[in-house]
Amino acid sequence: MAIVKMKRLTLFALNADRDKIYDALIRSKSVQLKRSADIDSFVNVDESQAREKVLERVSRVENAIDFVTTTVGRYNGAHKKSQEKISLPKNSFARPRTEIDFDYYLGFGEHVKETEQQLDELYALKDKLASCETLLAQKQAELAKLAPYRDLPHPTNWYRNTETTIVQLSQLPALELENLQKLSAEYDTVTVETLYADAAIAVVAVVAHVSEAAFFENAASLGLAKCSLSTDVLPRVTAETLERQTEGICEESKECVARIAAFADETPRWKVYVDWLLLCEKKLAADGDIKQTGSTFVLEGYYPAEKEAEVEQSIKSASDSVVLTFDEIAEDEFAPTLTRNNKFTEPFEFVTNSYSVPDYHEIDPNPVMSAFYFVIFGLMMADIGYGLLLLALGMFATFAIKQKTGIKVMLQMFGICGIAAIVVGVLFGSVFGYTFWDKVFPAENHPLHNGIIPNPAEFPMVMMIISLLFGVIHLAAGIGCNMAVKIKHKQYLAAWLADFPWIVVFAAFVLAIFNSALDMAGYEPYEVLRLPKIVSQVSLYVCLAALAVAIVCAGLGSKGFLGKVVKSFSSAYGIINYFSDIMSYIRVFGLMLSSAIMASVVNDLGKMIGGSGGFGYALAALVLVFAHLFNLVMGLLSVYIHNGRLQYVEFFGKFYTGDGQLFVPFGSDTKYTLVK
Repeated sequence: MAIVKMKRLTLFALNADRDKIYDALIRSKSVQLKRSADIDSFVNVDESQAREKVLERVSRVENAIDFVTTTVGRYNGAHKKSQEKISLPKNSFARPRTEIDFDYYLGFGEHVKETEQQLDELYALKDKLASCETLLAQKQAELAKLAPYRDLPHPTNWYRNTETTIVQLSQLPALELENLQKLSAEYDTVTVETLYADAAIAVVAVVAHVSEAAFFENAASLGLAKCSLSTDVLPRVTAETLERQTEGICEESKECVARIAAFADETPRWKVYVDWLLLCEKKLAADGDIKQTGSTFVLEGYYPAEKEAEVEQSIKSASDSVVLTFDEIAEDEFAPTLTRNNKFTEPFEFVTNSYSVPDYHEIDPNPVMSAFYFVIFGLMMADIGYGLLLLALGMFATFAIKQKTGIKVMLQMFGICGIAAIVVGVLFGSVFGYTFWDKVFPAENHPLHNGIIPNPAEFPMVMMIISLLFGVIHLAAGIGCNMAVKIKHKQYLAAWLADFPWIVVFAAFVLAIFNSALDMAGYEPYEVLRLPKIVSQVSLYVCLAALAVAIVCAGLGSKGFLGKVVKSFSSAYGIINYFSDIMSYIRVFGLMLSSAIMASVVNDLGKMIGGSGGFGYALAALVLVFAHLFNLVMGLLSVYIHNGRLQYVEFFGKFYTGDGQLFVPFGSDTKYTLVK
């Protein structure tokens, strides 16, 4: 349970064997490439333009997948019957990523020509569909413009001037039609005939003697405008022609949509193509990182030391003309981080990596962090019923989801933490908010009447003190981890004289105030834990002595006398920070209390609803199920956030640097597929 030891690989080979060696490294799943060191007469080749072109192809394929997906939805929307609908190939919940054979993946180049032909056909159909939609919009706009004139008894060009009269086919807002009639009445030779009117516009034919042309200037203020539509045939005939053209365009558009939707079955292969292109881009990136001459190249990478024999065999099986060297990682040299933990700890790596990946040269915090995360989760959730639900959820994820995904890992972690919630729930005596210790031991004077951990609403100081005590233990563990880091780097004196005394301070302080804490808790069953008075007195002196040692020796490793004094002063001031950190653990008590009270309120609500009997029982059961699920989800969200905060700030703040990079073997980070 630690960070896996890494080594550095240096490979010298012929350029002709480069692709074979790349494929061998990909198959091994054990080598992460790095930029090669400078070598005389060897150069780097700039592959940035080639990479950009590959990424453009990736974008083209992904846009095609998205376009087909959207078009399938459009096609299905127009075909309501299930037998006419097209289904997009989807991966199952158990296997969210498509599993493909390694040889098929690496050899996908054989299918590129066929795939590109499909994409060309798709994009031609896409352009045709866009053209149809543009033309359709144009025809529909013409129909909309023609609609008010559709039933005219004459072509629009029929309405034209004579030698003595002005004839104008016009339109204006329908609300101004009455005002236009009134205006025309003021002129002797002006006639207005309404040809069409709806709620928005009106079409009129205006006839006026040339001597009263001023009418049109005055009518313009009412919105009267000459018809811009020019037809030599009846508008109805023009409209029917446009409608036939529109129908033809619609049919052509539907045919395009159907042909595009038919590509749905090809999208899984296109996704493989995307991953293959991304692999090509990674190879080009590697080409830019290696050092090469006209005929040879030098490649460097990192690999787990335990995989050395496999890596060597894999490379030599790809080429006989290769020189390999394997080197240890220097103390100050970067290396990617690969952690290996047991089945309990592994899911909790999700929490650490969400914060920051461990640096290769520090210790793996996951074994210690996972134990504290587990216990704190249990203290915050503290209910047998909720714990069982989380455990069931974790088991479901383990057996139902066959591939390792982020959601699977998170659910597994919650499932493991459900065990802690069950254990603390037993101590607390709570099942979905119902307490049982007072039912099992009804006598009020029985030591277990209120449970091993009493109801925080009745005995708030007990849970508050437990939370603070656990905080002290958690911080002491963080300091212990800092000792382990220093010992790993052979800083023995600083570890034992600057850090270990703080652990003694915490332990002695707890013993010194233990009896006082029991007095504050006021919970009689805990009286059996009371320590002899001499233990408290001696512990106080030990605490003060250890504190003095910690402050005086804090400057070990600092340069100069002034540096040591400043470091010691900073250590003394750090007591305030420790106090602040310990007080942060009150949130454990707060979340446990809020979850317990919410569950109790839900149960009381269920009793009120079910008290009417009959239908009330069914309604009460429904309310209890949904309300408890809501309380579980909200509690889970709060616990996840606050538990993580205690790890990131209080615990990691004592020793953890992070800033590492996860070990990602060359070619293993596919986007859509899982290479088997």
